[in-house]
Amino acid sequence: MFGHGYYGSKLEDQERHEEKFAWWPVRSTFSRKFVWLTKYHIVHILYDRNGRPPIKGMSWKLTYTKNEYLMYLLKRDDF
Repeated sequence: MFGHGYYGSKLEDQERHEEKFAWWPVRSTFSRKFVWLTKYHIVHILYDRNGRPPIKGMSWKLTYTKNEYLMYLLKRDDF
């Protein structure tokens, strides 16, 4: 079949993970807490499960605190 939507779950090129240091306050995507003077994580989602890229920009950016990112890694099901 055609497109990435037929592969089932996530592929290794569907997401890109990045770790940064917050010199200025950065708001988390999910808990809406501010992160400042600590490390935080950004997950770039390059396309959705149907294989469609985002309409605006190159990716969807999700910002996680250290604890949120740890819970994200423990809960995801790509083993």
